[in-house]
Amino acid sequence: MTACNTCGAAKNCPLQNQTLMALNPMPRGLNGILNIDKPVGMTSHDVVSIVRKYSRLQRVGHAGTLDPMATGVLLVCLGQATRVVEYLGDHDKKYRARVRLGIETDTYDATGAVVAQHAVAATREQIELALRGFIGKLDQMPPAYSAIKQGGVPLYKLARQGKPVETATRAVEIFSIDVREVALPDVEFDVHCSKGTYVRSLAHDLGAALGCGAHLAALTRTASGQFTLSESRTLDQLRDAFEGGYAEQYLFPLDEALLQFQAVVLDPNMTKRIQQGKPLICGREYSTPWLRAYSTNGELIALLERGNAADEWKPKKVFIV
Repeated sequence: MTACNTCGAAKNCPLQNQTLMALNPMPRGLNGILNIDKPVGMTSHDVVSIVRKYSRLQRVGHAGTLDPMATGVLLVCLGQATRVVEYLGDHDKKYRARVRLGIETDTYDATGAVVAQHAVAATREQIELALRGFIGKLDQMPPAYSAIKQGGVPLYKLARQGKPVETATRAVEIFSIDVREVALPDVEFDVHCSKGTYVRSLAHDLGAALGCGAHLAALTRTASGQFTLSESRTLDQLRDAFEGGYAEQYLFPLDEALLQFQAVVLDPNMTKRIQQGKPLICGREYSTPWLRAYSTNGELIALLERGNAADEWKPKKVFIV
């Protein structure tokens, strides 16, 4: 950013920011997905609030919460893309984790209070063997300090109030774990897992398996589905893009959230039926539960769901009316 003509500040001048925003008003039709590299210390909601401020849009939401201590890929949806947030959350995730052996905390990560300390004598071979035992489908116990709700209240709020917390195991799947470095008491590894997996719990369980306790010291989400950290943007980059009027360059189309579903191209008459909320017959079999419906010019028209008949499909979400 160049120096402000008003006050001469080198960068980040509020007067200059206001001037740039006035000269480069953002279009109100911004629809798409931002891949943001979330900084440490911010909640996912904090990031949404910042993007809402930069974009001056109200329809902004995130997919796949990251803890404040975590960094990396956070997907934020703008406009119509907020309607596909749930499908982004279904994607597999990849993380780079650093686990500290020998120290247990009540939150299972570095933000919590230390509840136990033990000597560490594990070898790399023992650590790799223990981690291999978590690969596959398993019932994982989430941390007591989590956003899972009990009676409509997040567990972490109840835990901080000293109230009893009831946690239940959840079915998750860990596809792979690759140890990158062992420098005791720290272990760094990459993990590819299903949605809903708590890497904090994996760190805690690794400590239990080794008999020395452990907690998650650092975490970076390196991928969410096909969205990777290498193509993510920082909040500073996004600020400059919104101020400069070129934020569209960083937007992924909303159908990037739906690529796991098969697609169908609709002729003008079929498009009109869907836009009117009427079902149609697609004339062939599809194996996915929903279909991406496009017009003949390539626009995403709607997301379709199965109707009463085997080859009948009806609109679930219509994006162009």
